[in-house]
Amino acid sequence: MPNVIDRLFYEKRMVHRIFKHPSRHHHGFTLVELLVVIAIIGVLVGLLLPAVQAAREASRRMSCSNHLKQIGLGIANYHAAFNLLPRAWWLDTPPDAFNGKPWGVTLLPYLEQQAIYDEYDHETLPVDQLSPRNVALVQTPIAGYVCPSTPGSPADRKYTFNAVPAGLPFTATNIAPADYCPSTGVTGTYARHAYGNHLLANREGAMQVVSAVFGGHQDGSFAGILDGLSNTFLIGERTGGPVVFSGGREDPLATANLIGTEGGGWGDLVNGEHWLQGSLHGGLSWPPQDGPCAINCTNARGFGFHSFHVGGCYFAFADGSVRFFTESTDPKIISAHITRRAGEVIESVQ
Repeated sequence: MPNVIDRLFYEKRMVHRIFKHPSRHHHGFTLVELLVVIAIIGVLVGLLLPAVQAAREASRRMSCSNHLKQIGLGIANYHAAFNLLPRAWWLDTPPDAFNGKPWGVTLLPYLEQQAIYDEYDHETLPVDQLSPRNVALVQTPIAGYVCPSTPGSPADRKYTFNAVPAGLPFTATNIAPADYCPSTGVTGTYARHAYGNHLLANREGAMQVVSAVFGGHQDGSFAGILDGLSNTFLIGERTGGPVVFSGGREDPLATANLIGTEGGGWGDLVNGEHWLQGSLHGGLSWPPQDGPCAINCTNARGFGFHSFHVGGCYFAFADGSVRFFTESTDPKIISAHITRRAGEVIESVQ
């Protein structure tokens, strides 16, 4: 009998537990606890975001370096085919027919762009007045000519070449950008910062300008790089497109006055005309002044190399290597790497 009674009491307790009303007291977040959680999440995001941005920039820098590597390889393959380097740019003027093109067009077949090269009319200038067909082709963005770190898409960074103020009645509308250009020589104040008052002769770069009006008649070659292939630039970074940057910001005054002949597109006739004369460290003054800064002070043609990488720019060398040079690199070193036969002794490298 006791067992039966005990069993009844046990079952009663179990039924009471099952149907017992839930407690009126619920556990949850107070306002203070919620604010603390939100603050912690904010701190974590704040810590994580720079790391994500740094990882993305590292990836973009690697892509940019690879673009220059491919350009350097394309130049080497061109040289293997013709025993000459591509011309930085060339121009025929009357009494010859107007004709010419920059290195960016010449190199197309060696950068897997044979189709564009085949459509291009190589007998005339890529300007609206003489060859709208060529202009339409150089409006095509080419990924290998663009640094991924540059803000804006290539389609949004087109600009118009305008040689009318320079005395040539030519324009080319909506040219696709190029963030790379040759280093065709050292001149102006930058040369004086590099060499002092006793300027060296032979201050031209590896890739030549061939024009009766704007340059000589001698093509470049690897054999002509007497300073050594591992010591000589072929191509460096210089932000292209429709904006002139100065001192880390957009410069509306310089843009309005210079952009028509900035050489900021891969099919732009004067992209290869880049004799470095340097700028002031604070950026491009107006009117422009030469100066001791070569890297990241401005992208104005002739005044500096320029990228959106923190601290410097990439350069492709004649030996096929790609190296990063900082904004503080001594003018003697930059100039020594630009010239092909000046015989400078390079005391240190980046």
